[in-house]
Amino acid sequence: MLNMCILVKPIMDPTSIKWDYLNQQFSFESNTFNAADLQALQWACEYKEKHGANITVILAADTNMVIDQKRLLKYNLDKCVIIQQPELRKHRGETARLLADELKKYSFDVIMCGSVSEDENLGVTPAMVAELLSIPCLTNIHQIDVESERTWKVKRSEERGIIQTYEVQLPILIGVVNSLGRKRYIPRYSRSYQTKKKIEVQEIEAPIEESNIRVVKITEPKPNIRYFDIPEDSLSPELRLLKIMGLAQEQKEQSREKVASNVNEQNIHFISQKLQKWLMEG
Repeated sequence: MLNMCILVKPIMDPTSIKWDYLNQQFSFESNTFNAADLQALQWACEYKEKHGANITVILAADTNMVIDQKRLLKYNLDKCVIIQQPELRKHRGETARLLADELKKYSFDVIMCGSVSEDENLGVTPAMVAELLSIPCLTNIHQIDVESERTWKVKRSEERGIIQTYEVQLPILIGVVNSLGRKRYIPRYSRSYQTKKKIEVQEIEAPIEESNIRVVKITEPKPNIRYFDIPEDSLSPELRLLKIMGLAQEQKEQSREKVASNVNEQNIHFISQKLQKWLMEG
């Protein structure tokens, strides 16, 4: 029976994200899990139903990030380890180290996760974890065929329709994509079944002191607003308001080209946040 580990990354729900132009940071209403990671977890549960396996889920997140444990308990997993550390999101390289240190405590036959995350889209964590564990790694896998318990064939699609097929020997770390399998409804298990699952929460109180990679600044997104010009931050508060009210000379000359038929919620949010920032500066 295989010991399988699934690395799941908690992320900001893309549908609830907005940019806070006043404080120059992301603001969001809810958290979710990376879709490709859940796809790997679903595949592992289906393997367990057919062949039997022990499934452990490990995830790392900021201390103040809310983790939806009930959603994970809908899957047929045996153990879940949640590692929380302050300001982990700002130190991207530390996530792989935390995961690798926890993985070294166990003996897993296969480690699976998404190849990239929906929020960062960097795809470096699987390779970094595999390097720290000294095991092979393959990413962007869209199909897995089990030849035997220790021998699998995996497929990865490349550009121009090329499909690469690999024969791998366990242990290995496999990064998958959303097309690994069809998503299906995960039934809600009974309470008696849920109590058998063990959730272990590890809270690291000490913040990260040193890191080779640290997020210093994220620039604000600028939506495509066509119904009038958005003044630059370099202008004085008076000139900004003149531009918004349509009293600037260049605004009158280009007014015909700036007319749009509708105004969406993103544009309204952008303008309201900018106005608050500028009024505070004035």
